[in-house]
Amino acid sequence: MNSVRPMRLLTLLRSLAFTLIAMCVLSGCQQILNRLADSLTGSSNQTASAPAQPAPALAPAPEPGPPSEPAPVLPTTSPAQTAPQAGTQVQASSPTPAAVNTAPKTVAQTPAAKPSPPVQEPAKAPSTRTSESPQMAKPAPAAPSEVAAVAPQKALRSFRDCADCPLMIQLPSGSFVMGSSATEKGRDADESPMVKLSMTTFAIGQTEITRGQWRAFEAETGHRAAAGCLNWEGDGYNKLPNADWQNPGYPQTDQHPVVCVSWLDAQAYAEWLSRKTGQRYRLPKESEWEYAARSGSPSAYAWKEEPQGICAQANAADASLVQQRPRLPAQSCKDGFAFTAPVGSFAPNAWGIYDMHGNVMEWVGDCWQAQLPQNPDQAAPLNCRSRSMRGGGWDLPASFARSAYRGKASEGNRGTATGFRLAREMP
Repeated sequence: MNSVRPMRLLTLLRSLAFTLIAMCVLSGCQQILNRLADSLTGSSNQTASAPAQPAPALAPAPEPGPPSEPAPVLPTTSPAQTAPQAGTQVQASSPTPAAVNTAPKTVAQTPAAKPSPPVQEPAKAPSTRTSESPQMAKPAPAAPSEVAAVAPQKALRSFRDCADCPLMIQLPSGSFVMGSSATEKGRDADESPMVKLSMTTFAIGQTEITRGQWRAFEAETGHRAAAGCLNWEGDGYNKLPNADWQNPGYPQTDQHPVVCVSWLDAQAYAEWLSRKTGQRYRLPKESEWEYAARSGSPSAYAWKEEPQGICAQANAADASLVQQRPRLPAQSCKDGFAFTAPVGSFAPNAWGIYDMHGNVMEWVGDCWQAQLPQNPDQAAPLNCRSRSMRGGGWDLPASFARSAYRGKASEGNRGTATGFRLAREMP
């Protein structure tokens, strides 16, 4: 009984309180409402306090907080922009910088990355001026490497042993057929019998030795090539007693091949470079010279064309020369040079070597023999009356520029169209 009465009293008081609250709300008695609400908070029922607190509960919402922090980043970067930036960062942080640098090129130049028959392009042109070579370079696959004789499209290694040294091209090991067949136009009897040879690697000069290189040799050694040069007149040789390498009877610069030097002079130059560099320089053997000239081609000329096309490929006797020397037999075309051309004026062969056909006749190391020796490394005759010469020259018709052509002269002769290039043995 005692517990029922307080409950009824509490119920009565609550009813009275709600009545007063309703009256105060209607009459605007905010202070009475607050006091009565506070007096009732001690009870277990807190439903009356919930509607009284809405404004304070929502007040913190507009305050600056974490949701507003990303704002400086997001407004300026769309999802489409973010993706490439992420890719760039990945590439930049790659442990292989070369891959990052070349990736765009690989995508943009996929067709160019395929090995082409040349680059050779280097092989056809400045492949191989690569490195220091006017082709090689190239790259075509420009990395120094050896290639087989049957695949001359890759660049070959080039190097220079000293500032005054000629640029050398290291040729690959391989095999080729030396000499000419009976059906080759312009061939001579001493170009037979044809023989298949296996070659080990060696290096050969990319160009003929220039006047500038010869000048450095004479300045350092005191060697002097004597005056008196033989000049081809078309029906025989005429000796020019006052002509020498500095004045061969026609204009030259230091970029032209040196002429009016004998086989003995050329040997002296090779010995000087050998002492200077500690390497084995020498005149090339006939087999080495022809191997380099052919550069993988079995044709009469490295460019696989008939003599009529020589003016676009080499400096031989042409219409330009006839204007100066009317008695000389020549091609009817013009190659642009009456006499010598600066070395490298025409396109190189497939191995990046210049002027193997034309420009000047080149001394080689071998004694001349009436037939091709079956073993080029066999002992030379004790009585070497003549030394072999290769390549034709500016004063001779195209047939003399064939890869198989063999000239000869006494080792002491000097000619206005005779020069040389060097070979170097490789360790």
